[in-house]
Amino acid sequence: DQEDLYWLSRIIYAESGNQPLEGKIAVGNVVLNRVASPKFPNSVYSVIFQRNQFTPASNGRIQRTPSAECVIAAKLVLDGGVVEEVKNALYFDSAANSWASRNRTCVAVIGGHRFYA
Repeated sequence: DQEDLYWLSRIIYAESGNQPLEGKIAVGNVVLNRVASPKFPNSVYSVIFQRNQFTPASNGRIQRTPSAECVIAAKLVLDGGVVEEVKNALYFDSAANSWASRNRTCVAVIGGHRFYA
C-alpha cells in the first residue's frame, strides 16, 4: 500500500541511503520482519516510529525525500524481495558496541551494516 511504500522508502533512505542495493533491501527486510513478529508492532509505520528503535524517526531525518533507488528497494521488499541471509533478522546496526551486537547473533554483514537475528 502507498503508506507502507512512503514510510519504508524513507527509513531505507535514512538508514542505508549510502549502501548498496542489497543493503537497502536488507534494511527493508528488517522492518517487515518486525511487522511479522509478535514482539513488535504490526504495521510499517508503527515499527518505524516505535520509541527508541530507529534514530531517523526521532531526529527528523525520516522526512527527507528518498532517492529513486531507495524507492525501488522498498517496492522490491513490499513485493516479497528478501536478502536470504537476513530473512530472520530483527535488528541491524553500524556501531561497534550496540545492544544488538551484545545480545543477538550476527547473521550477515552487508555494506556498512551488521544484521542480527
